[in-house]
Amino acid sequence: MNAVIVDTNVIVIANDTDDKRADCRDLCQDRLHQIISRREKVVIDNNWRILKEYERNTKPNTRKGIGDVFVKTLLRNQKNANFCAMVHITPLAGNGTEFKEFPTDNALRGFDPDDRKFIAVAIAHQAQFGQTATILLAIDSGWTNYITALAAHSVDIHSICEEDTS
Repeated sequence: MNAVIVDTNVIVIANDTDDKRADCRDLCQDRLHQIISRREKVVIDNNWRILKEYERNTKPNTRKGIGDVFVKTLLRNQKNANFCAMVHITPLAGNGTEFKEFPTDNALRGFDPDDRKFIAVAIAHQAQFGQTATILLAIDSGWTNYITALAAHSVDIHSICEEDTS
């Protein structure tokens, strides 16, 4: 089963009702449906850094967008090894944005600190399970300049909405 790490922007876009991004929204919704139906396994950190970010950006107990449903399903199934894999990432300096697992690489120096947890989880998953977990993005051009540098560290990125990440 493929393992995926879902960037929060996928969830937010999947919940979006703006028709300007309908194509991207539909693609994000389709991918979340695949995950919910257990065709892919979700990977998160065991200290809830990713889950807390998801919760801050959704309303899993009140709204019924597919992003909300995904988060609610993940909350209910986080200990179900058929749905979710949890990995430990090691915070540095107590700031919550620097991790031992994040590569020490000058090419990644400007990478968004808030997104470093996703990279750390991908690398920790590879180390723990010997399997690459693909990071799913929707619309986040901030990752574009780092795709090659991340690939050099065996971090796989998939842009669901290709035209929106450039």
